[in-house]
Amino acid sequence: MGKRAFGALFLAILVTAPAWAEQPRSPFPPIEVSDLAGQTYPLRNLLGAATVLNFWATWCGPCRVELPELQKLSNELGGKGLVVLAVDVDLPPISEEGVAQQLEFIRPRIQTFLSRTGITLPVYLIDGKTQAVLGVDRIPFSVLLDGEGGVVRIYPGYSPESTKDLRQQVLGVLAERPKQGGK
Repeated sequence: MGKRAFGALFLAILVTAPAWAEQPRSPFPPIEVSDLAGQTYPLRNLLGAATVLNFWATWCGPCRVELPELQKLSNELGGKGLVVLAVDVDLPPISEEGVAQQLEFIRPRIQTFLSRTGITLPVYLIDGKTQAVLGVDRIPFSVLLDGEGGVVRIYPGYSPESTKDLRQQVLGVLAERPKQGGK
């Protein structure tokens, strides 16, 4: 099975799995993301107790609505262990160049977008090949991960209802954290 087929199958299984099912969470694929300076990080090094990966692009109208809502969620729950990562997918889908080679072109567009919208979330990029492997075929596209990188829920597209559900799911994941100290 090719990488693209695997990614599409992976996301299809996760989207169709019933939310109420008591089953182990599937691990999110081990990917690397790059920051706006070109530094690359394994995603697992950026996880919080709950992590929202939001795949977006500067030209995406629904992303302009969703990102400020995710910023508010991060502001509210960041101190409790939530990490929201804004993963830009503006890079061409198929390119032999990696993220670092394309940063000079894309960085000004992203920075302008962030300054106009007031978004201060950490921004990362993935290349088009990684996007294809993951099966991200629409944006915005959000994935809620637990502290171990297990996929809790996937939110393809944007709606006010999905944002409300995401908040409830985040609170649930944060409540799963083992309490530290005390008896």
